[in-house]
This record gives sequence, C-alpha cells and structure tokens, in this order.
Amino acid sequence: MHHKYCKAYHLRDLRLFRDWSQHAKMGESDLSDDSVVYLRDDFTVVTVPILPDAQVIWDSNTVEWQEFCHATLGFAIPEDLQPLYEEQGASSA
Repeated sequence: MHHKYCKAYHLRDLRLFRDWSQHAKMGESDLSDDSVVYLRDDFTVVTVPILPDAQVIWDSNTVEWQEFCHATLGFAIPEDLQPLYEEQGASSA
C-alpha cells in the first residue's frame, strides 16, 4: 500500500498511549523520547516516512489507538488530501 500522508511526532507524545509498551516493536527501545517518528495514514508508526519498508515500531491498529491519535495527537488527514482517499475508496469498491 502506498501511503499518501504521514505526520511527524516526538516519540514521547505517542508513548502517552496507555497500551504503548505492550505493542511497541523491537528497535523502539533504541529511540529516545526526543526521537521524531511518523504516524502514517493507516495508523502505523515508522522511523522513516518515505521508505516502503521503513522500520515499523507500532502497528496495533485498534479503536483505542485511533481515538488516541485523533483526540490526543490531533491526527487527521488534511482536507486537501481527502479527495485522494475518496478516489481510492471508489476504485476499490
């Protein structure tokens, strides 16, 4: 899948999620709270936003995680990118 959008965050902000430590991948422990990581449009977290095989440090896509991303982090697909997602939905239907 090609990711159209991701947003940078300090890892300390994502670690506020109550279940973070239970699902974080190996390698995440090598990063500091000040490390910048990227939240993708599919709610995975990677260390490099442009590489398709970037190190994924989080991929537990639960309702609670999505709510945390929206409510606490303010994560949302920008309005100007919404048509790209609508086109993708229409072509896969």
